[in-house]
Amino acid sequence: MKLIVQPDAGIAPVVSAIKQAKKSINILIFRLDRAEIAHALEAAVARGVRVRALTAHANRGGTKSLRKLEMELLAAGVTVSRTADDLVRYHGKMMIVDNKVLHVYGFNFTGLDMLKSRSFGIITKNDRLVNESTKLFMADFDRLPYTPGYERFVVSPENARERLSRFISGARRQLLIYDPQVSDDAMLRLITERIKAGVDVRVIGRVES
Repeated sequence: MKLIVQPDAGIAPVVSAIKQAKKSINILIFRLDRAEIAHALEAAVARGVRVRALTAHANRGGTKSLRKLEMELLAAGVTVSRTADDLVRYHGKMMIVDNKVLHVYGFNFTGLDMLKSRSFGIITKNDRLVNESTKLFMADFDRLPYTPGYERFVVSPENARERLSRFISGARRQLLIYDPQVSDDAMLRLITERIKAGVDVRVIGRVES
């Protein structure tokens, strides 16, 4: 497993992974303004890699930029699908290369996120995580229901609350949280319980009173 830290790592790990793909790339793209990534995806299609991109039905910026992104991806030969509209938003960021390597990101493919913001990503070859992420991707790509099949693969809203609750409750000595906005009442109660139990809790970000 490898950790990507933005902005220190830059764009190189993402572009490198796309360039190394031999058979397939499944990628979630909700914001994209980095030409290097767009060109790498186009080049992958040109050399025979099957590239599937999942875009969001909407985001905070509206739908105009998303529809433009879809048209650009289609023009590059990428197979594009749009998420359903059953949730407030689809916010996942991941890429699966050759059904062997899973990238999970906390950042969008934008200059603001990748060059000027602190964020993280994880790259893993764990078979169960890769298989479960592919299952999730195809369910969302085809707008079909998704049922979690591996407890270590955390997906909201399906199993995230239960898994995160268990994780927080399991802290015995220290709990380090990196979140720009901790505001969920149930999670705040659990964090407060850990503090009362003597756990050293530290948060980088804002915490709702």
